[in-house]
Amino acid sequence: MLSFDSPTHSLRLEGEWKVRPTPLQSSILPNTSVFEEKLLVPECANLQPVLFPDRPFWGDHLRGLNDQAWVYRKTFTTAAVPFKRARLRFEGVDYFAEVWLNGTCLGTHEGSFAPFTLDATDAFRPGELNTLLVKVSSPWDKPNPRGSYPINHVIRSLVKGQYEHGEGVIPPNVNPIGIWRPVFLLLDDGVSVDRARVETALDGRLRVTLAVTNATGAVWRGTLALNVTAENHDGPSASSSSPLDLEAGTHEIKQALVLSEPRLWWPWDQGDPNLYRLEATLRDEAGQVTGRLTTTFGVRTVHLERTRDYFTFWINDRPVFVRGSSYMPGLYLGHVDRELLARDVALAREANLNLLRVHVHVSPPELYDICDRDGILIWQDFELNWTHDASAAFEERAIRLQRDMIAMLFNHPSVITWTCHNEPTMVFAHRENYEQRPDPALYDDARQQDPTRPVFICSGQMEHDWERAGDIHTYYGAIWSRRYTDVYRHQMRLNTEFGFEAPAALPTLRRYPDAWKRLEHLESQIEMLWSYQAELVQYHVEHLRRTRDGGTAGYVHFWLVDLVPQVGCGVLDADRQPKGGYSALQRASQPLQVSLEHDGRRPVALWVLNDTPHEYPGLNVTWRVSDAQGRVVESGQAPCDVGRNASQRILTIRWRASPASCERVDLALVDGAGAVIAQNWYSHPFRPSQRPDGYPWKFDPYLGFKVFDQPGAVSLVDQNASSLLRLVPLGVRESLAEWGMRQKLPVWMLSLVARAAHPFVQDGR
Repeated sequence: MLSFDSPTHSLRLEGEWKVRPTPLQSSILPNTSVFEEKLLVPECANLQPVLFPDRPFWGDHLRGLNDQAWVYRKTFTTAAVPFKRARLRFEGVDYFAEVWLNGTCLGTHEGSFAPFTLDATDAFRPGELNTLLVKVSSPWDKPNPRGSYPINHVIRSLVKGQYEHGEGVIPPNVNPIGIWRPVFLLLDDGVSVDRARVETALDGRLRVTLAVTNATGAVWRGTLALNVTAENHDGPSASSSSPLDLEAGTHEIKQALVLSEPRLWWPWDQGDPNLYRLEATLRDEAGQVTGRLTTTFGVRTVHLERTRDYFTFWINDRPVFVRGSSYMPGLYLGHVDRELLARDVALAREANLNLLRVHVHVSPPELYDICDRDGILIWQDFELNWTHDASAAFEERAIRLQRDMIAMLFNHPSVITWTCHNEPTMVFAHRENYEQRPDPALYDDARQQDPTRPVFICSGQMEHDWERAGDIHTYYGAIWSRRYTDVYRHQMRLNTEFGFEAPAALPTLRRYPDAWKRLEHLESQIEMLWSYQAELVQYHVEHLRRTRDGGTAGYVHFWLVDLVPQVGCGVLDADRQPKGGYSALQRASQPLQVSLEHDGRRPVALWVLNDTPHEYPGLNVTWRVSDAQGRVVESGQAPCDVGRNASQRILTIRWRASPASCERVDLALVDGAGAVIAQNWYSHPFRPSQRPDGYPWKFDPYLGFKVFDQPGAVSLVDQNASSLLRLVPLGVRESLAEWGMRQKLPVWMLSLVARAAHPFVQDGR
């Protein structure tokens, strides 16, 4: 018999679940459900890596799991304790859930990330055997015969970013499914604090909004106490206590508190990430605790200054340049633990990043707590990616789940922005998500739910819509063009994607035969491909940092960690082994850095890039240029006073050595005592490497990623291509595709083409 954790009466339903498949459209009949004794899965797990531990990433055996539903069964007996209300709380079920307890249907839920609670008072049997059944499904979308892989080969009908995200992110046969977070039985006296929201001001004023439920059926009388204490510092506290008469139902209660001399929360490169803890307690007239909730928060404000010419993020009324990378911790979130998340955040910070873009998904809650404590900013995407259902019904579902996301994450000071949809206009003929449904409604609702953070209606090629979005994704030197130096001519307000795919480390690849047998031709090329990734990443980052004073708010590289052993944009492979791009990202992202401006042919200038709030007077920039034999052909130094939060051009370069002889350039920033406080270097900067052969079009449909010059590999432009289109020579189609991806055509023209090719449905059907 299981006992409750006193005094909360909260029981975690630990241990294995029995599972069995069932047709997607079947109804659960609890009295006739039969389970195989041997088909057991652990709690907090996705089905794919449990049922197929040796082949969890690729193959039709994975796709078949989502062609059916799965019924989970658990029995439990509890100690008999006094209670008035019983509830079941699910921390995460991917994706649809239908819940039965002892033959009674408690309810249904949609969404992979959002916790949900169902009333079980009438069905629960204290002191007796209880049988819990959960039907779980995450079905595939139907193919879109007019679409092209991987953008709109399906019209996505789930509010879920962790599936159908092909071409080197999510493998094509993976659609995670399962009860991937803990399940709890909650017993109480019918009164509870269900949610707390804390809005902060820099002078210490706090606005606390509580959701409080009285399920007793009568008026409840007692007191509500709020207590705010320092969580990771020694700052002062604040508290209040007030009588409360609570009618039956759920109520929103607003309270105000003031913290004297508040310690502000800062990203790590700007200050300390100071946190506070709020405890909200309900006591009845006898003084007994009937409800309690705790949450952590930080005193922090965020504002994105948007104009037609420039963007600037302001944290606590200070301009902060964001240096970020996109991130998803794992393909199967049920198998991601706090240790792995903490290691990834540490790797991001070691790479000198101050931001992670949580890409097209909501991560496990531990990530947000770690980022709060480590001072890492979070750009939070909603779970929409590429082309989705444009109906009114889907819009309603999406709004409901976006509200869940905002409510879940509101108190985390690390979260500084919401993005409603990633790249909804990647296909010219599909703009209805962005222009009609669901994006405009999602944007308006997000601003209403959270007026304290900037909201992006979507992310992608959105420079024209600078009031609601304004960022851009560029892939010069990758899928856009052959030279990464092509980015040199472009000023951007905010670049939130750039990068290049490179293979995982050899030991990582060799452990997975599915990948290795298709990539072994790259064994001798991996170092070259890593070097190219490094050159591209360094060049883009330094270019974007130099344009800060011209209106650039920051950058978000794509991306930090690959999800599987593959050819991917991660600068860390799936085993967290660094590729060449990691050290380049680390070096280029130093908060205080010295940089060489060049256009790929000749040197232009030396810069100092300072993203810190500190001034550095009396420094010297030094340089040394070596030829291929290691002989120094240029050297010198120049004095500089470095201002806070600025990018400064220090010196126009007039080196006598020819660019062709400059094999390596070493730069340093030296203080008045002769100590080196920043270093940087470049290999053959005026002979930049060329984009590798076979990239970006050579593709493996089974693996779902690029394979460079693999013999016999198909071209990505041939995926879903019509027989008529195939009459155009392949090389011409590939060149046209690259040209089309990097064009900035007038919005009116794009919209006109989209409406002609795919008329918008005005009635929402």
